[in-house]
Amino acid sequence: MDREILHITIPAFPIALARVIHSQLRGRPVAVAPLNSERALLQSVSSEAAAEGVHVGTPIYHARRSCPSLIVIAPDPHLMAKGSHALMELSAEFTPMVEPGAGRVFLDVTASRRLFGPARDVAARLEKSIAGELGLEAMAGAGGNKLVSRVAADTMREPGVYDVFHGAERPFLAPFPVSVLPGVGESRQTLLFRDLNLKLVQEVASLSVPQLRLAVGPFAPLLHDRACGIDRSPVQPPRMSTEIVEEGLLEQEENDDAILLSELLRLVEGCGLRLRRLRKGARKITLSVMYADGVTQQGKKVLPVPTSLDLPLLAAVEELFFATCKRRQRVKGLRLSCDQVAEDAGQMDLFAAAPAEVSRKETDLQETLDLLREKHGKNAVRWGKGLAARREVTLASEAPAAWDPEQNKYMTVTKN
Repeated sequence: MDREILHITIPAFPIALARVIHSQLRGRPVAVAPLNSERALLQSVSSEAAAEGVHVGTPIYHARRSCPSLIVIAPDPHLMAKGSHALMELSAEFTPMVEPGAGRVFLDVTASRRLFGPARDVAARLEKSIAGELGLEAMAGAGGNKLVSRVAADTMREPGVYDVFHGAERPFLAPFPVSVLPGVGESRQTLLFRDLNLKLVQEVASLSVPQLRLAVGPFAPLLHDRACGIDRSPVQPPRMSTEIVEEGLLEQEENDDAILLSELLRLVEGCGLRLRRLRKGARKITLSVMYADGVTQQGKKVLPVPTSLDLPLLAAVEELFFATCKRRQRVKGLRLSCDQVAEDAGQMDLFAAAPAEVSRKETDLQETLDLLREKHGKNAVRWGKGLAARREVTLASEAPAAWDPEQNKYMTVTKN
């Protein structure tokens, strides 16, 4: 049975998502790049910016010379994650065989053809759903494999479906440059042109495997298959992950350590509770700090033993935070990931030494806190560090009042 592979792509995905929220960006040249330096490289550009000579990988200062009206926005990982998840959910309504990507998805609709029709019909329905529910314009390519459907979708300039019939894969790919083939980057492009004077896919397909081996070595058989439109790679749904993730965006951008550590404690409590429910402990923690200018810093730490207790996790996360967050820029979000989940080491041996006895006390305390929170609510008992930031705000609002003779009333005294 011939495969039916569908590829859906949303050009300039981070910009398309930003335009859904900020309508003033529509129809204007926009680019995405970290805002910490004018030398930062553009990560994505809109079609309007591309028409002005702006390209991905160009420094901001150079792009502004080509397009003075260019609007540069910071990357938003949280918005990207939400958009990718929504795109994945809409695609999963037609088939469980969905392989997600950054602003693009592959769907294998071979088994669901009798239910929803051929791939081009599924593409039309999915494009309509994406436009109606997400407000995004998608391009679709349909074909017998992932390579052909991807190239077909990327050639679209307006929303629609490009359906490549079975058996027409080789003539379809023939006029494209060799750079459309997976595995052909700048270095292999240079080798193919320098050694064999090859620029187009049809020129690669016309040669034999031994001839191609002169330029690309062991990659020659795979390159020849791809140039002929043969791609056997399957659509791979995301694997089940044992990773526990908690993330949050601050109400306002902050650089106050007390407030940031309070938010970190909330993330630690969320991860710890989920780990304890699984009766597992985390061996590896990853902390991502998202700054207001779009820069994201990441730190990783391997714990000596797997744990799910709040206090040991918090101590490790705080140490990781101070080692990672070194910039003076304000922070807008934090993301905590607990990975390498294994059997929790909190329950130690009955006849262990003193350190195990301390761990047992921490385990009993944690179990008691979990029971109280489950019965009376998660805010019934809280760690003091989680109340530090709130306490400072409360004390400022409860400052003493003094009589103002000019206003003829008591005025609150605030301390700078």
